[in-house]
Amino acid sequence: MIRPKLSPRRPLAATAAALAGLATALALTAPAGATSASPSPTAPATPTATPTATATPSATATTGSGGEPAPSCVAAADARYTHTFDGPAGKASITLTNGPLCRGEEQDLALVSYVTPSAKFAVPQYVLDKSVKKFTGVAPGELGVATLDFAVEVPNCYTQVDFVFGSKLIDPLTDTSDRYGDRKVGSPTGIGARSTGPSAWYNGGAGTCSAAPEVIAESDCDGNVELTLVNRSGNAEATFAIVGSGGFTEKVTVPLRKIETRKLSAGEAQEITVTAPGMKDFTGGWQKPADCQQPGVGTPDASYESSCDKMIFRISNPEDGTPLTSVFTPSKGEPKKLTVEPGRTGTVSFPASKGLTVTVTGDLDSGGPLKWEQPKDCPSTGGGGGGGDQDGGLPVTGAAAGAIAAGAATLLVAGGVLFLVARRRRIRFTV
Repeated sequence: MIRPKLSPRRPLAATAAALAGLATALALTAPAGATSASPSPTAPATPTATPTATATPSATATTGSGGEPAPSCVAAADARYTHTFDGPAGKASITLTNGPLCRGEEQDLALVSYVTPSAKFAVPQYVLDKSVKKFTGVAPGELGVATLDFAVEVPNCYTQVDFVFGSKLIDPLTDTSDRYGDRKVGSPTGIGARSTGPSAWYNGGAGTCSAAPEVIAESDCDGNVELTLVNRSGNAEATFAIVGSGGFTEKVTVPLRKIETRKLSAGEAQEITVTAPGMKDFTGGWQKPADCQQPGVGTPDASYESSCDKMIFRISNPEDGTPLTSVFTPSKGEPKKLTVEPGRTGTVSFPASKGLTVTVTGDLDSGGPLKWEQPKDCPSTGGGGGGGDQDGGLPVTGAAAGAIAAGAATLLVAGGVLFLVARRRRIRFTV
């Protein structure tokens, strides 16, 4: 039997079919290999960037890297609050609910108490106490103060207490002054409406407020008097009525816990009366202060010298001096009295003798005995016993005077300008 030859087409077709099937299987299995949990060691790792939240004004909270809300901030104009208020107790608080404020932003608030003339709104009103605080902005990521607490003193009489936005206070509050208006916290409109809570203003109290006036008078050396009008411890204004000499009158209103001054001239200050409700009347006038100095008076020049035959005293009184009268008492002989008018010079002399001393009293004072001392170059026959001018005249002239003058060059000359005592000065002679 003859077998026919095998044709190569059938093996080739089978091989082609097998290859096609393998290709199809590989194509179907490729995606599963790409999602394998174990990446190939040769594949580079690519990090994924995480966004960073940046706080901006009026920004809402974003998520930080830790998964927690990042701090946000708000502009002062967009801030919102809640508050509490107790007017009779003088207390208030306010909480920032959508803060903190952004860096550079701030918001002032103030609690203020007034003394008023009525339990209902009436003027004038004077500030008794105040408390001013503020919220301030913070940097991104920082924490800010969320709540501010306020407290003020409330008078034990008619009062008004206001809690307001801003730090500008009105004092006094009068018919013509500004008003807080919608600056009051809790107002239905304006800036005050940014806070939710009770109306933060109060009028009430009981009884009329009283003042505590006081007067302090101080005289100067020129005859003037300065009055210090004090309403230091009262809780209402005080009105002082001043009456002085020469028809002077003035009324001065001093707010509570304040001080005013008024100066009356010498012509107005001789007799002064000050009255005020609630104060004992003040009466007085100018009184010379103890530390006032006398008008300038020239100082006299007092000196003495010893010659061979005399002990001579000289007093020179300046033009702006006062009359001087002194008594010169020697240890031997009679005392002599000398008066020297302003602008004049006077002398007193005594005969020289061993042991001679002279004491000066009166407007000029030597402070004790002054001793005559014989010059070294006096003639042996003339020293210690020579005569002299008993009438207090100047030394004699001529030949004898020349000798005395020559010897006087080596004499002890003492004297000087001494101190002034009141109007009648005493000068101490010194050796």
